[in-house]
Amino acid sequence: RYWMNLTPSDIMWNTSDAAWVKAAIGSGFGPWFQGTCAFTHAMPQFDPRAILNTFCKYPVTALCSAPTAWWYSMTSPGTVTSDHATYAFKTLKHCLTKGEPLNPEAMVQWKSQTGLTAYEGYGQTEIGMICANMKRMKIKPGSLGKAAPPCDVQIIDENGSVLPPGKEGDIAIKMDVKWPFTFLTRYL
Repeated sequence: RYWMNLTPSDIMWNTSDAAWVKAAIGSGFGPWFQGTCAFTHAMPQFDPRAILNTFCKYPVTALCSAPTAWWYSMTSPGTVTSDHATYAFKTLKHCLTKGEPLNPEAMVQWKSQTGLTAYEGYGQTEIGMICANMKRMKIKPGSLGKAAPPCDVQIIDENGSVLPPGKEGDIAIKMDVKWPFTFLTRYL
């Protein structure tokens, strides 16, 4: 809820394929848990112009899309970069991305063309959201953001020791006795 930052008056559109867990979170559970309307648009294949035109035609207030979709929306002919005056996003106010790293260049370009910040989140199908850049947080391009409540996320070395800020290592989640409901317990 901190990352999505939705209200009951929002209309959330998640452009991911229905086969991804991102669709369940971004089109189903996430908006519904916050009393938000989930917008659906059938597209037989990814089309950046159709996505941008949808924001001009429908009152979508929040977007969740994979970083590759952001990049194509910025660079494809007839889209934001090449013809940004054509697109007026009258209601769009909150943009989210998850599924792969967002190119810092695309993030900056999106912000300069639309005035909107893309809030990046990190998680996996098996564990859900664990880190995110959230509203009112200073965003460092290329960063996963901060631990999403209630996760205690640390960067550790090969021995399991917590590393100081700025050091590269593995992402670890400290677990208490209670297993979070979003975490997969095993594959069968």
